[in-house]
Amino acid sequence: MKPIPTKTLLFSFETILNKAELKEGHTAADFGCGRSMFLLYALSNMVGKNGKVYGVDILPEIIASVDREIKHHNLVSITPVLGNLDIKNGIKIPDEHIDRGFIVNTMHQSSNTVNMMFESSRTIKKDGLLTIVDWEKGESPFGPHEGLRIDKEIVKDVAKIINLEVVDYFNPGSYHYGLIFRKQ
Repeated sequence: MKPIPTKTLLFSFETILNKAELKEGHTAADFGCGRSMFLLYALSNMVGKNGKVYGVDILPEIIASVDREIKHHNLVSITPVLGNLDIKNGIKIPDEHIDRGFIVNTMHQSSNTVNMMFESSRTIKKDGLLTIVDWEKGESPFGPHEGLRIDKEIVKDVAKIINLEVVDYFNPGSYHYGLIFRKQ
């Protein structure tokens, strides 16, 4: 049996971050951050002391874990946010507050893809970017069941409905697609 790659080997965080055009002083959010602090650490480093990063998740135990890490490492630019991306105003981040948003390996877990994209987009500033990375449709030796995977064409169609323009498509790894949208 082949070993399952670690999360960082499934796709390139470096590619995702380079494509996002994140700058010092920006405000960013990892929508569906999970327990892994990797993306939150990287975003915090990129936005610097004048920037802000939100780690959003639906599970209280994950938010508690993120909060412990933040306090342990004195990461003042990261704020954990308990919220539900699947419902309107399900997260406590103001409208048009975020410069760069990220939904990485989370879309397939949503019970309502349209609402997840809408709620994330609601927080993005005009001309801000939303990066979505998720599993390609089709079979793979690991990952979510094919029936749970959201086809990138459906993601693009939903984006049009909520006034997001596709600005880039990229390949972050062998089993994932990457899409970057600009809020109009």
